[in-house]
Amino acid sequence: MVFEELKKIINEIMDIPMDEIELESHLYDEMDADSLDMSQIVLALENKYSIDIDDEVFEEFETVGNIVEYIKNTIA
Repeated sequence: MVFEELKKIINEIMDIPMDEIELESHLYDEMDADSLDMSQIVLALENKYSIDIDDEVFEEFETVGNIVEYIKNTIA
């Protein structure tokens, strides 16, 4: 499941407990993600799912759910 994989990635990169990561979690306001965190998350997702995520796309991600939806639509 994409959400579970993304939670693992966020946990590894940002050290946020997986049980605190929800689809509605805001990457910047709630989770304090910075550009380095986001770059690492995107790179991990690109490697995991063998996809390319354009900079313009990942700059629009605001919530965990936004990322999950994008990945699901891309790999479908």
